[in-house]
Amino acid sequence: MTDVAEDVESALLAHPDVARLDGAVASYLPGRRVDGVRVGDRVEVAVVLRPDRPIAEVVSELRAHVARVTGRAPVDVTVADLELEGG
Repeated sequence: MTDVAEDVESALLAHPDVARLDGAVASYLPGRRVDGVRVGDRVEVAVVLRPDRPIAEVVSELRAHVARVTGRAPVDVTVADLELEGG
C-alpha cells in the first residue's frame, strides 16, 4: 500500500513539464523522505519546471493532477526553480 504523498509524487513526476521535485517541503515516511510533497489539511508541493510553457498554465494542471489523488484538500504549488536545457 502506498502513502498519499507517494501517489502525489508519482502524479507530479508524470507531468512532462516537471523536471523534479524540490525539497522545500517534504513528507517523512518509514525509511523514506518524499521531497516536494507535504500532505495535511492542505497539500503543499514544490516543483522545478521545464520552461517550455506558461508557468500559470502548468501550475493549474498540476493542481488538477494532485486533486485527483487527494480529493478536496486545497493544493498549494510552489515553483521553486526552472531547469534550463543543459543544466
